[in-house]
Amino acid sequence: MSTLANARDVLQLMARLQRDLTVTDVAGALDLPKSSVSRTLSMMADYGFLDRDPTSRAYRPGVLVMEASYHFRASRSTASLLEEEVARLVADIGYTGYVDVLDGPESLVLHMRLGTTGALQAYTPAGTRAPAYASSMGRALLARLDDAQVLRLVDARLEQSTGSAPRTPGELTSCLARVRADGWESSRGEYVPNVAGVSAAVLDSDTGQIFGIGVALPAPELHDGNAARFGRSVRDAALRVGKRIGDPYWLRYVEADAGR
Repeated sequence: MSTLANARDVLQLMARLQRDLTVTDVAGALDLPKSSVSRTLSMMADYGFLDRDPTSRAYRPGVLVMEASYHFRASRSTASLLEEEVARLVADIGYTGYVDVLDGPESLVLHMRLGTTGALQAYTPAGTRAPAYASSMGRALLARLDDAQVLRLVDARLEQSTGSAPRTPGELTSCLARVRADGWESSRGEYVPNVAGVSAAVLDSDTGQIFGIGVALPAPELHDGNAARFGRSVRDAALRVGKRIGDPYWLRYVEADAGR
């Protein structure tokens, strides 16, 4: 493996573990000889990609990585990154795509991109609000909170549930546990009759805002034959953005979870 590939793997490991790394840490995680790892880490430190703690001798991100990260975050907002991913989703799947934000107990549409598949397209323009518990987008957003926070926001509103939306606190928290495990959520005709959705979410740690990304389509067109594929596509879009903005959930997410 090349030195450049090794350096990439070191930085990916550091992002995933979110801590300083020793030679032993890297050698064990990447299954490489300690001598090779030591040379790679020393070279990365020499060129400013890593710094080494003089006491622990562990490595952390260097000034070049930190400066590049600062420039990226200053020039690109989470919402703009998600809008780019929505464009990809719509081109790939063909259905209308959305970017939402969690606003109290509601999901708020920030951006809509119309799809190209079929004569009927879901149309929910920017500024539209919906109860967060009653859609795939809202539940993907709520899943980024802990259960106590969720129930403080929506407990009294569950009495208004329609369709197959959760009707009790227990049903909602059970649903959110599954969303946290899978990384995506789906819904069929809950808040908006005959409209289905597939969604995922990211957390902007700098602002504390939770953003959602997803697609909406006619309910009959979301079925067992394509739901998992759509879910993976939406999940992967959120994963790409989450890793770029340092979302802890997506940094910890591993591909083994993809088959759930």
